[in-house]
Amino acid sequence: MSDMENILLLVAAIGVLGGWLAGRTVAWIGNRRSTRAGRAAHRTRALEAELRVSQRKAEEAELALELHREEYEALKRKMAGHAAERDARDAQLARLQKDLAEECAKTQALRNELLARVEESVRASVRAKDAETELSVARAGADAVVEQVHQLAAERERLSQELESLEMQLSGRYPKVTRLPTRDPGNR
Repeated sequence: MSDMENILLLVAAIGVLGGWLAGRTVAWIGNRRSTRAGRAAHRTRALEAELRVSQRKAEEAELALELHREEYEALKRKMAGHAAERDARDAQLARLQKDLAEECAKTQALRNELLARVEESVRASVRAKDAETELSVARAGADAVVEQVHQLAAERERLSQELESLEMQLSGRYPKVTRLPTRDPGNR
């Protein structure tokens, strides 16, 4: 190869190499500029996306707030209804407590009256038992007296018979039998 060809080849190689180097440098500078612009555009797009997400979240939060506000109002109305019910029940409870106190007082009065009646009944029962005891003692006494009278009458009869027997032995004869009338204890 000739020198010229070598030179030409060398110039061509230097030109290709220089073109390539110039292209890379231009590309690098362009990339650098585009990287800044790209970064700014990317950042802008990211901020816009973040703004849209934040706006959507704000709208959702507003809807949730409105729902909570409606629930709060419903619960507030329900609570007012419960408070009215509670007040009505408190009034009813107070009335029932008053009625219970009155009924307890009536029950206590009835208990006292029943206790007085039971005491009187017990006293009457005791008096009746005392009277019954006295009556049975009197009966037993009367029975003892009647029995004693019968024993005395029987003894009198026996003694009368012995007396007659003795008189007969003394007189030696049998006189007429005269008997003393016996007393009947029931005719006293």
